[in-house]
Amino acid sequence: MKDKELRKLIGSRAKQRRTELNLTQPYIAEKMGVTASTIQRYEAGTIDNTKKMVLEGLSEALHVSVEWLRGETDEYETDITDKRELQIRDAMTDILKQLPLNLTKTEDAFSKDLLLLMLKQYELFLDSFQYACKNYKGNTKEADIAKVMGFESSDEYNEIMFLREITHTVNALNDMADIVRLYSKKPETAEQRLANLLSEVMYEDSETV
Repeated sequence: MKDKELRKLIGSRAKQRRTELNLTQPYIAEKMGVTASTIQRYEAGTIDNTKKMVLEGLSEALHVSVEWLRGETDEYETDITDKRELQIRDAMTDILKQLPLNLTKTEDAFSKDLLLLMLKQYELFLDSFQYACKNYKGNTKEADIAKVMGFESSDEYNEIMFLREITHTVNALNDMADIVRLYSKKPETAEQRLANLLSEVMYEDSETV
């Protein structure tokens, strides 16, 4: 393949993947440490995008293989399917970059315990949310059960059961908000409440192992 054709192919595939993930040229530019206009020219194939450094930068930013960009395979070989997954990874990376925090030992422990609790509660939420969506969102199969249990309709039954599945997450978020508010007045009490909540979710994990 001629250099000009290869540049066009790489540019076309890079743009295809960027558009698929709903990413902007400035976003890719920031990841690669170049300007947005450079990304525009890479995609247009008007400047050399075949260099190893450029291909590896595009590959990392777009979460595809260099081989795919070069047209040597039609398989992405990627674990990223949408923009939100990238944003989650970026957010987590930004948090990790801030560690260790410029805080006292107790303040540092509180902030990290709060983050850990949020993450553990999100894990629990995912289990409940997936189950609730699968069984109670738009489900019309439980009409008889709904009637026996005294509900006016299967819709009412599904709504109540859905909320029942995720109530623990709502309560956990409220608890965390209360702890953060309490910290300014009574930090030691807030720390203890946080430690108690965290020990509960960690204990649940150990029970399921």
